[in-house]
Amino acid sequence: MSKPERESAGLDDPYTRSSDFLLPPCGVWATLRQLGPGIILVGGIVGSGELIMTTRLGAIAGFGLLWFVLLSCFIKVVVQAELARHTISSGETFLTVFNKLPGPAVRRPVWLTLSWMSVVLVASTIALSVYVQLESVWKTWWIAAAFAGVVVVAAVLGGWIISRNFGHAHAGLSSGEVRSRRPRVNWFTWLWLASMLLIFVNSAAILGGAGQAVEMALPDWFGENGSAVWAIILAVVAASLLLSGTYSVLEKTLIVMVVTFTLLTVVCTVLLQWTGYAVTWADVRHGLSMSIPHPMSTTLGLTALGMFAGTGVAFGEMWIYTYWCVEKGYARNVGDTLAGPQWAHRARGWIGVMYADVLVTMMIYTVTTVCFYVLGCAILHTGNIDPEGPQTISVLSTAYSGSLGNWAATLFVVGAFFVLFTTVLAGVAGTSRLMADALAVIGIIDSSDYHARLRFIRVFVVVSLAMSCIAYWLFQDPPAMLAVTSALIGALMYPILGLGVLYLRHCRVDRRIVPGRLATVWLWICGISLALISPGGVLLALAIENGWILIGK
Repeated sequence: MSKPERESAGLDDPYTRSSDFLLPPCGVWATLRQLGPGIILVGGIVGSGELIMTTRLGAIAGFGLLWFVLLSCFIKVVVQAELARHTISSGETFLTVFNKLPGPAVRRPVWLTLSWMSVVLVASTIALSVYVQLESVWKTWWIAAAFAGVVVVAAVLGGWIISRNFGHAHAGLSSGEVRSRRPRVNWFTWLWLASMLLIFVNSAAILGGAGQAVEMALPDWFGENGSAVWAIILAVVAASLLLSGTYSVLEKTLIVMVVTFTLLTVVCTVLLQWTGYAVTWADVRHGLSMSIPHPMSTTLGLTALGMFAGTGVAFGEMWIYTYWCVEKGYARNVGDTLAGPQWAHRARGWIGVMYADVLVTMMIYTVTTVCFYVLGCAILHTGNIDPEGPQTISVLSTAYSGSLGNWAATLFVVGAFFVLFTTVLAGVAGTSRLMADALAVIGIIDSSDYHARLRFIRVFVVVSLAMSCIAYWLFQDPPAMLAVTSALIGALMYPILGLGVLYLRHCRVDRRIVPGRLATVWLWICGISLALISPGGVLLALAIENGWILIGK
């Protein structure tokens, strides 16, 4: 069958399964050739968690939290794999699966349309822009006024949409028939939609970091706000690449970028041993002693939470990884769910390929994470240097010049640009797929219409990059932006992900392909840990900030 014929038959839609299938690979080399989603994931992880947050945590805390960094890398892998297991075996996307979690759900309201969401997004952006420009004395009052204003705008627009659609959009249909045509939207989907503003701020921090790297290489081209201008230029470049490229192009591009910067970081860390910043076994023992740095401040607590949320497989990467597994073809290769052992054998085989992909990914990001943390501890913490604000990347470059000499700062700038720009590409590509899938889940587009999905993926690429540019222009402090947004979203999402995968494991996965006993025990440990660590950390940071408890003071 020719490619046009395959496209017209829907066979090239990775989100749709049929009776066609592909047998899983046999042997190590054949399996390695099928890897790829994890590399895109690494591209999305390294920029936010490892380069910025992990290095800053090392600068603030020293070696004392090395154990927490390793915990962040190891504890999320099994949760990531269990989410992907369900997607591969069922063919359902992440949002489709979590929209079916137990709990409150309602029919999608008539007013929940693209027009409504667009206007509310613009109104929220305007309110935030005014808030940032106000003097401190007015900011407390503006929060309440801005919130009330956005609510009023949303209510008025919603009423107008209802009145416009009522009477002619559904002429001839009973109210029950109209309601039945709108899918049910559960509590998680509402929560995810509400978190999108914070996700844009998180993405803006990475885009801004890449802009700072270019500003260091080409200083004074655009004056005081040079990094913000470069961020806009990079957003245009990223949009050009993402709008014209495909999954395979993205995968190959990220492989080159990730491997280059990972090797550079490992070399810099090893060469520390021949400088005055050499790491001793005493440092390593202290880092693995499960101790807590003293004194424990709010800044340290939020930075540690931001690192936990952004390193390893962060909550966003857990979501997005399932979509990369779909687009790589893992779910489609399994074919429609059938009775009998053949389907179960194929499903276990492709799940095994996914596990190999997950483990290779874990090894890469664990090595880079530890290297970034060691560089932050050995050089920045020793020199009492805290990377923050518009000079974040400039300050981080001292971690390289300190180990290799001044020439390494230039090398770092090039590497930092690649790793941050890779994160921009991977993050925006993944987020746009999530947002397009959200439209399918809530019934704005047909989930089986692949061309509509692709069209909205491209639209959301532009929207995501535009919102990231605006958010960075307003704040221009990547570490603070990442610490706050990652901590808040992580406190909301990690408990849902941790407990959600336990529900999937015991209530939704086909009994023929459930994980073994050891994997299930580890899944329970990790799921409960994710449910407790982030919310507990936020409460701890609030308690320290308000003086309710004192640690080390």
